[in-house]
Amino acid sequence: MTDPFFNRAKIFKTLTENEVIELLLGWNSENGSDLRAFLGGIYWSNPKAYWSYEGVYSAKTILREELGLEKGRKPGDIDIIIIPFNSQQIFFEHCSVYEVKVLKPTRIKPYRNANSLGVTQVKGLVDDGFPIISLIHVCMTEPLTEVEKAIIKCSPLIDREIEGWETKNFVDETIDVKVDHFSMWSSENQLKRLRVQGLENFIGINSFGLDFWDDGNVSICTHDVSYTNLSTAKKNPKMKRSTIQRLKLHFTKFRHKYKTIKIYHPSE
Repeated sequence: MTDPFFNRAKIFKTLTENEVIELLLGWNSENGSDLRAFLGGIYWSNPKAYWSYEGVYSAKTILREELGLEKGRKPGDIDIIIIPFNSQQIFFEHCSVYEVKVLKPTRIKPYRNANSLGVTQVKGLVDDGFPIISLIHVCMTEPLTEVEKAIIKCSPLIDREIEGWETKNFVDETIDVKVDHFSMWSSENQLKRLRVQGLENFIGINSFGLDFWDDGNVSICTHDVSYTNLSTAKKNPKMKRSTIQRLKLHFTKFRHKYKTIKIYHPSE
């Protein structure tokens, strides 16, 4: 017995950091824009405020000098800036910024790391006074061979239109499927690396895999839920009003660099 979902093949495809950022900011679900990669800064930092947001303005790869920040310090640019808004106001004080690192582990070198963990950069963002700060590692792994894949039990959906479905045993209906778990393993490995780097607990840290398939689809492979709390970013105690003002000025002067992303709320 087979399931169509598992009858596709993972392919080895890698993207540049800028391409990864474009992909994450442009991620869509059946309901529209999907900001799951940034919920640690947008939602978990202030769950109550999140439900008042109608969308966000996002900008990418903004040079620190363009924001009026001190030259010669790290990071040289801010990978992602996300500013929530609704019809009444723009929440510059709830702005979240993200440092993104890309790594490409292979079967021969499964522990291959990014050229830089991004620790120095996020510490620089703290000192710069941004309100909410997160570090994201994105893993793009080489496909495993068939013998290297994990075998799991999968229970297909039971058709309730078929007579006698109530007596079917879910255990008897399970099928064995082979799963390429490399990207999930790599994601968890990166989180283990990051959580021992001595970062302040108000800095969100997150890691996930990007899997590419021969049918043209791309999927985000997340880590075990036990690590979810690590992605939660909180207000930077070193937040500076001067940085908030610089964000406002930059948004006004370079409005064309900010993409509008609508937030879908389930109640809508």
